[in-house]
Amino acid sequence: MLLFHSFGRTYSVVSYQTLLFAHSESVFASLTVLPAPCVWRWNSPCYITQQAIMGIISGRRWTRFIAVGILSLVLIFGIHLLDFANPFSNPDDLSASMDVITACARSDSDSEHPNDSHSAVPQIPNVVHQIWKTTDLRTYSTQMTASHDRWKQALEPLNYTIKLWTDDVILQLINGSYPWLLSTYEGYPQNIQRADMARLLVIHAEGGIYADLDVYPTSATQIQCLQSLNLEAIFAPVSGTLGLSNHFFMAEPRSPFLLWALYEGKRRGGATSRFIPIPYLRVFWSTGPTMVTAAFRKYAWLYGTLQNNLGLLDDGYTTAVIQHKAGRSWHGSDGRAFNYIADHVALGKELQGKSLR
Repeated sequence: MLLFHSFGRTYSVVSYQTLLFAHSESVFASLTVLPAPCVWRWNSPCYITQQAIMGIISGRRWTRFIAVGILSLVLIFGIHLLDFANPFSNPDDLSASMDVITACARSDSDSEHPNDSHSAVPQIPNVVHQIWKTTDLRTYSTQMTASHDRWKQALEPLNYTIKLWTDDVILQLINGSYPWLLSTYEGYPQNIQRADMARLLVIHAEGGIYADLDVYPTSATQIQCLQSLNLEAIFAPVSGTLGLSNHFFMAEPRSPFLLWALYEGKRRGGATSRFIPIPYLRVFWSTGPTMVTAAFRKYAWLYGTLQNNLGLLDDGYTTAVIQHKAGRSWHGSDGRAFNYIADHVALGKELQGKSLR
């Protein structure tokens, strides 16, 4: 295991996801201090980061080893730079602010007492939403089959609607119901950023379940059970209970938290996110899981935890509900580099005397 001693703390090389969500706001805020346009001199941070990424992708074994170390040091430096500058960079898990769901079992009383807190008619509608550029899902991937038909096979017999949104239909939704978001949405430099915001939009507008096309249902019974918990929204996890993922989630129509997340996404859009030099990290910070997690932390801080009406699937329980094949279809060279770290380097980290799950 690689260890780095910096500023009185000892770090081991970790997966990029754990590091991002341990101090996500601090990391990305620190990256924004790089000059724009970024200076690509041989000794500039941009150049060093670029060469490290290229070393991971194309270098030999020892070159990759060194490049992984350089990238890890860059992220660690970012953590220290603004470690205490943001009140929402809390590295602790989210269990104090939301329900962590470790299992779900429907009792017979659910059907006998439809008017109690576990209503037979869920607040979260029986609709599964998915998103692609067009209706032709054959263009989705050459490595896997889109999960759309699998959701139909599993849930249509149970009176669910499986809905596919295209780019054109989403634009119609924004023009009609969310015109304040249109300029930000159209201004994103990457399609994945629009897809990230679109999934929040469609669930806020209609309610239901969102699943990426590389997310497959494991148990229809478990999905129904989650809907019966009478929660406003439920999210899949990232790095244990450190973050909220956006590849699978469900919510009631007009969820206040989803609207809050949309506002946070707009705040981070436009020129603000372009100061982050690495596209993969820019997506995470501006519209991806890091943005959704930061939005929740601010939401919980402002409104308190008097109503624990948001749920987070426990890491060990998630596979009982869905299977995520992580297609990574939008990743560029930088994304492949970070995933190389996650896939090939020993995991683990000790930060401030705490072990992260």
